[in-house]
Amino acid sequence: MMFQRNPVNEHHMTLMERMRVLSEGTKYDSCNQSAVCHAFGPDGRCIQLYKTLMTNACSGECTYCPNRCGRDALRATLSPEEIVKITWSFYRRNAIEGLFLSSGVIGDAERTAERQLEVAGLLRTQGFTGYIHIRVMPGTPKYLLEEIADCANKFGVNAETTSSVNYSEICPNFDYQSDVLQRLQWTRDLIKKKRREAGFRGRVVGANDTQFVVGALQESDREIIGTVDDFMDRYELRRPYFMSFDPVPFTPLEKNEPSPLWREIRLYQTSYLLKDYGLRASDLDPVLDDNGFLLDADPKMLLASCSPEMFPVDINSAGRDALLRVPGIGPVGADRIIRSRPVSSEKELARMGVVLARARPFIEINGKKQTNLFSFAGVGA
Repeated sequence: MMFQRNPVNEHHMTLMERMRVLSEGTKYDSCNQSAVCHAFGPDGRCIQLYKTLMTNACSGECTYCPNRCGRDALRATLSPEEIVKITWSFYRRNAIEGLFLSSGVIGDAERTAERQLEVAGLLRTQGFTGYIHIRVMPGTPKYLLEEIADCANKFGVNAETTSSVNYSEICPNFDYQSDVLQRLQWTRDLIKKKRREAGFRGRVVGANDTQFVVGALQESDREIIGTVDDFMDRYELRRPYFMSFDPVPFTPLEKNEPSPLWREIRLYQTSYLLKDYGLRASDLDPVLDDNGFLLDADPKMLLASCSPEMFPVDINSAGRDALLRVPGIGPVGADRIIRSRPVSSEKELARMGVVLARARPFIEINGKKQTNLFSFAGVGA
């Protein structure tokens, strides 16, 4: 299907009205519905980005998406020049630090990437030094990914789900293996190449990322967690995004149940355990129910509760891995504890960022410990 603008919907729309429609249209692209979203740099710093679609007119038929072709919806488009102008306007007022650019599929992935590249190229030739994050379409040609890598700080393709079978159900226009997984591999390789290039024009190069739509199909959390773990190994995935499925009227999945927001939150928590704590997908089996789904409870706390024999942990002698198993102690806190030993009080731990309300039942300091939570459950210390 060739892409066409809808003159009926757009003819009388102002620039501000089109901006609003396209910002709202990014609902299924990693961020909440607003004109500004947040990304995180390699140093952990939060970066504010102007977030928009180039167009919400799309030739794709993704079954969950409000922008799918054939759906009766208000359509809008911004030209590359308009996006550049808007980005500069926000940037010069210090309202943003960069741009997050996605799009509906403009005919095909190649034409869409060409338009996205035009935006990034115009910004860079005009001296824009802010952060540019481009969400490319499945099937984007390698030569265009290479050119995008020369302009953008970060770019990537959404996986949406965990397998070819599932993907063919919700994104029938694309092939999971060739259009998605191959692009994740190319993105990984291009990121590594850019980071090897000494002084890549002083530009921060973001890590590989992708997104999963949670609950559009019946896939379990075990499947999602296993896929994230696999992607971290194969594609050096740094940050998975999760988007709770919310049925959209006049789409094939409109009668499906919405996915609860807490499930999205728990998946984020498990992804941190994989990414920052060194756990593997199989380590999280104890926090899943018999059907492979997470419970609405902090998975790290559940893991600790499932392993009473590991606690209490001696703050002054435990290794880093043992410290990381303690609820309320993260990677930064564990490193601070190790550097600051001997630790003599809870006040010292609090100054290091330890969340004592969570950690107390699982630690001891110089032989002193709080009555362990497990004793109240009859498990024993």
